[in-house]
Amino acid sequence: MRAIVERLMSRTLLGYFAALATRGVEVIGKFGLYFLAARLMGGHDSGLFFLCLSWVNLASTGARLGLERAIARHIAAELAVGHGRAARQALLTGVGWIALASVVAALLTFVLAGPAAESIYHQPDLVAPLRFAALILPSQTLAFTIGFALIGMNRAVLAQVMQSALPPALSLVALVAGLHRLDTVLIVYACSYAACCCLGGAFILRDWRGVLVDRPQAAATPPEPLPPLWTTARPLFVVELVQVSLLSLPVLALGAFADPVAVSAFSIVSRMTMMINTILVSIATIASPAFARYHRRGEYAQLRHTANQARLLAMGVCLPIIAVMVIFPHTLLLLLGRDFASHAAVAAMIVLCAGQLVNVLLPTEDMMLTMTGHGRTLRALNLQQIVVCCVLGAVLIPLFGLMGAAVLSAIVLIQGRVSFALAVRRVLPELSAPGTIAA
Repeated sequence: MRAIVERLMSRTLLGYFAALATRGVEVIGKFGLYFLAARLMGGHDSGLFFLCLSWVNLASTGARLGLERAIARHIAAELAVGHGRAARQALLTGVGWIALASVVAALLTFVLAGPAAESIYHQPDLVAPLRFAALILPSQTLAFTIGFALIGMNRAVLAQVMQSALPPALSLVALVAGLHRLDTVLIVYACSYAACCCLGGAFILRDWRGVLVDRPQAAATPPEPLPPLWTTARPLFVVELVQVSLLSLPVLALGAFADPVAVSAFSIVSRMTMMINTILVSIATIASPAFARYHRRGEYAQLRHTANQARLLAMGVCLPIIAVMVIFPHTLLLLLGRDFASHAAVAAMIVLCAGQLVNVLLPTEDMMLTMTGHGRTLRALNLQQIVVCCVLGAVLIPLFGLMGAAVLSAIVLIQGRVSFALAVRRVLPELSAPGTIAA
């Protein structure tokens, strides 16, 4: 029994380390991209660039309809009990609806580019970049969807390569090669996600007949059937939309009350501290198929062990990074240029790091709720977050600008992590019960 457990633990740790290596590529790519974008484009154009990315991330999340996480949960849970055909059907249904919604979102972005640029941001030169950004929507949306399907198939490292590592890395290569016009970078971003779609699709086709097939398993009691895919997706759609809104709204709102240089400075600081979140998402993503698998089988000791292992790894990796950001904020920002190393930007980084500290201590609770079928609980907590974000944002950002956006982001992040942890204790009391890991 102990040998089996040790073997499983070693495989899990290898998965974590491979995922962290992938996230390392992502961090280098994103930091390099943001660094060169700020240096080569200047404060004005880089501010427009970050506004476009925030818009695309929000629209892409809406176009995924919550189906991407539902796909991951259904595939992982069905494969855990040998129901490969049901997993295949969930994949086909989800990808079909998301593909249609992504095209609609791209068309709406193209049409609304003019009114948004002139009426909301009062930046007429934002019209063309937003229209180029519409090209990113279908490829990014499908790349994330295919990635979540791969997560359900226990290929989380590959999923993270195509979702997060390759696009910024390829865009960084384009900048280094001299393609640093705003429209060119956005087109390269779209092409990089299209390449990721092809990569992920090829792996799914390769596993189509080997993994997504029925494998009858003997069981004392047959597992309860999963709810329909849309039933799982509906609350998760709200969750995904709220989460990306919490990341995008401070930037978008700041753009309405501050100049592009301030938007660029906040975007840089926010994205630097979000590298912590990137690592935590990687760890939670690797653990997520195990959450769904162990919960479906009722193996709560293994479920608790996986969560504890993820938390310890998150603390070991992320706490030193936070310490560096808190101790040397001015030095880090000065690397990007003197325009980005203002006192307000330094203070904003320290505030955002405080929020990330809580994030590190409670890293997987939202993924636990998602993969164990408690999407409605997660939706309710996310709606509370967005209410707090809107109410406080209406006060803090107009009054305090960049600093107000930072305080808002930290408050909402802390609120979410604490409420998710309390919810896990409430809806999964089995995780608090003593137990041992069985073979």
